[in-house]
Amino acid sequence: MIISAAMASNEGFFAKSFLVSAITVTLCSLWPTLINTALGVASIDKELVNVSKVLKMGTWAKITKLVLPSALPLIFTGLRLSLGVGWMVLIAAEMLAQNPGLGKFVWDEFQNGSSSSLARIMVAVFTIGIIGFLLDRVMYAIQPLFTFSANR
Repeated sequence: MIISAAMASNEGFFAKSFLVSAITVTLCSLWPTLINTALGVASIDKELVNVSKVLKMGTWAKITKLVLPSALPLIFTGLRLSLGVGWMVLIAAEMLAQNPGLGKFVWDEFQNGSSSSLARIMVAVFTIGIIGFLLDRVMYAIQPLFTFSANR
């Protein structure tokens, strides 16, 4: 509503519908990563924190040597969840904001109502699902490059 009220026209660097969609996707997909990051940092073993105090590690050393290696598995879980939520919200936002994309295509075909529209909608739904699955598998494949434990 704020973006719609602030931008009376589509003039500017980005179209109003794009900004509305981007802000909606960001606000919806932010929370899984934020919550999992907080949980990952809170679940650091207290003995490791005490060892870092005994070793008089600086703030940067604590972050790079203790916090990130311990919290990255949960951070990546949050990123995977956020990517899935963001993908679903993006499709819905495209439908509502009439941005070009798969969501708008599904909506237009639904509104069309012709006999071949159902087949096109089904192909688009399967495409959306396959792209979502591939995005999750890419994040799953990237995770071992950044995490330092055998268990996820």
